[in-house]
Amino acid sequence: MSALIDDSLVCLQGFATERQYANNGCLFLQGDSPDGCHLIISGQVETFCFDSDVQAEAVLQTYSAGEVIGSIGVIDGSLRKVTAKAKAEVMTYFIATEDVERMKVENLKAYETFIRLSTNTLAKKFRELQDQACTSAISSCVSPVVNEVVDRANAAQQIFSSWPEHKISELLTDIAHSVNAESFSLAQQSVDETGMGVVEHKVQKIQIGTLDVLRSLDLSTSDQVALEAPGVESMVMPMGVVFAIIPVTNPVETIVFKALSAMKARNSIIISSHRKARGIGDRTVAIIREVLTRHGAPADLVQAPSLPANRKLTQAFMSHEKVHFILATGGPSMVKSAYRSGTPAIGVGKGNAPVWVCSDANLAVVARTVVGSKSFDNGVVCGSENNLIIDTDVAADFIDHLESEGAAVLTPTEVGTLLNTVFENGSLTPELIGQSAAKICNLAGIQRHYPIKLIVAEVTSGNAISPLIREKLAPILSLTRVEDDEQAIFVARSILNIEGRGHTAMIHTQNKTRIHEFAKAVEVSRVLVNSPGTQGCIGACNGLQLSWTLGCGTFGGSSTSDNVTYRHLQNQKRIAYSQTSIASFGTTIRDKVKNSFVSKRRGVSNARVVSI
Repeated sequence: MSALIDDSLVCLQGFATERQYANNGCLFLQGDSPDGCHLIISGQVETFCFDSDVQAEAVLQTYSAGEVIGSIGVIDGSLRKVTAKAKAEVMTYFIATEDVERMKVENLKAYETFIRLSTNTLAKKFRELQDQACTSAISSCVSPVVNEVVDRANAAQQIFSSWPEHKISELLTDIAHSVNAESFSLAQQSVDETGMGVVEHKVQKIQIGTLDVLRSLDLSTSDQVALEAPGVESMVMPMGVVFAIIPVTNPVETIVFKALSAMKARNSIIISSHRKARGIGDRTVAIIREVLTRHGAPADLVQAPSLPANRKLTQAFMSHEKVHFILATGGPSMVKSAYRSGTPAIGVGKGNAPVWVCSDANLAVVARTVVGSKSFDNGVVCGSENNLIIDTDVAADFIDHLESEGAAVLTPTEVGTLLNTVFENGSLTPELIGQSAAKICNLAGIQRHYPIKLIVAEVTSGNAISPLIREKLAPILSLTRVEDDEQAIFVARSILNIEGRGHTAMIHTQNKTRIHEFAKAVEVSRVLVNSPGTQGCIGACNGLQLSWTLGCGTFGGSSTSDNVTYRHLQNQKRIAYSQTSIASFGTTIRDKVKNSFVSKRRGVSNARVVSI
């Protein structure tokens, strides 16, 4: 107890009564008539405001030892505006209203002490509220720096919107090749700046994000009016200015993917790189702007803010009335901010893919696939494998295959060491995100007679509190044994309910019925079959749309479950004719519609296979 409180207690003796409150104990209720106030001796008290219209209660402020709570009502007689509850165990000195009046007559020193404590508390709480008010006011005002960037983006987009398709195709082709030509240097800088990943793997990711994305853009698409249905024509229109949030895990390829997609749809784009990847982000944007200038396009089609990256600046862009769409790839809090901004958005959720290895799977191939995929770029791709679910009768053989591919399958003692060494507060230590399995094992004192590519730690089925079954952006996998299909599906669903709903799940089997039962049960947007997660989720080795922004549907709090492409950055405008007009079109329009629908049914897109 501080000397200040000790002195105050001496002065207030004879005018205060000691009280004890258990956790969540109520000191007073909103709407009560004030009967006194409390000097907090130990513990903390939280105040709450209840709104009857929505039947909800919100936390307002926290009061600590040496502070007086409830004194305003004692001084002015007003009803309680808030409810006060103990946070854990609390001790207070309760001073009744009549005792405050008695102080004035019997002991002015005690009254002065009461007034001083109350005034100090009120001043402190006022400053806290003032800070909140300032933050709120700044968030709602318009920054001239942000205004300038957004205005330039809108002006550039207006010019670019009339560009013919062939010129856009030439521009995008040059951008993709120009960035890819710098792939090794960009990859090296990315690893140096972020401290994450593997240079050789980032080179391959940049190739996918440039040349392979370029091939996926359908550059032959005409910008003419298309016949969609009898009496319905359609045309696509740009959205305007896109604001793009870029993650630290994939800084170069995500920028290029979003820039190519935005410009394919005739939008401009403002790039917001993660603060830990700002240098590599600015360099990538500079390469793109140089190509824009070379082609006579407005350089401001692609911009990066000059101010240092921070949440307030990001929020200012997201809520700007002249920003028309947000592509948010980042942490959960940032994605939620995008959806709350009032601007239309697509955000993605966390990945934490469960991987069911069934008894009929080719275990040697699956082991090679899993180790290669999860160790790729040190496991930072959000759709990579995170949790192995193994049929018990093949678990021992599968573990042997994992070890032969370079995985360290930990003993129970080593699992405990790993948890105590590299996890904190239920998550992987941030400094170890994107680090190699060898480095993590070395830190934990785990050794093998072979180079370690992947760490596998067994978790008992039903252990919902282990941090091992959460997303791990590193070459670390959990492993759970299951007795049958029902338990396997239950474990997969349980993992996703803890973290990763809406993103990706994987299954390795030859049984089509089992595949469909698994796909129906797991709440994800993509189920990968006999596929590596890292490459499969983005569409690099199957028929999914190639993308670096993966929607998680309503399961994961996203507005789409698609692999996002340039088509998600277009407005679709339809021209609908009356039935009389349709009839007057005659045979020609009916034949065109029929031929169009037949072509769509026959059209099959080839799966892209990228070797990495």
